[in-house]
Amino acid sequence: MRIVKLIVPVLLILFTIAEIGNAQASFPPDKDQLLKGEAAGQNMVAENNGYPSPQKIVSLKDQIGLTKDQLKKIKEIVTNLPISAVVKGQEIIDAEEELNKLFESGTVSEKTLRIKLERIGKMRAELRFVHLQIYVKEKQILSAKQWERLKELKASEVK
Repeated sequence: MRIVKLIVPVLLILFTIAEIGNAQASFPPDKDQLLKGEAAGQNMVAENNGYPSPQKIVSLKDQIGLTKDQLKKIKEIVTNLPISAVVKGQEIIDAEEELNKLFESGTVSEKTLRIKLERIGKMRAELRFVHLQIYVKEKQILSAKQWERLKELKASEVK
C-alpha cells in the first residue's frame, strides 16, 4: 500500500512533465500550419466574396480562356506563395517562442509584452497580406470578361 501511495504521485508528476513538454512542442498553437505556409482560413474573406483560388483559376483555364502568359503568371503565384508564407511563418514562430521564453523565465514586463505583441501582430498581418494579395494579383491578371466568366462558373457550381 505504501508503494502505491508513492508511485501515484510520481506518475502524476511524470505525466504533468510530459504534458508540459507536449504543449511547448506545439507552441504557438498554429505552428504546424505556419511551418507549412498554409492559409489556415486567412483567405476566407477573399473566397467568400467571389475571388477564386489561383488553383481554381488554373483548373478552369480552358473555360475562361486563359492565355499562356496569364497561365504562367497565375502559376508563378501558386509557386511563390508557399515560399513567402513559410518564411513569414517561421518569423512568427520565432517571435512567439521569444514571448514564451519571457513568460517562462518570469522576466516579462508590461512594456516588453506590448512591444512583443505588437511585433507579432504586425508579422501576422504581413502573413495575411501574403495570402490575400494573390487574390488581388489574380484579378489584375485576368480581363474583365474572364473575371465575369469565373463568377458565372462559380454560380453554376453552387446550384
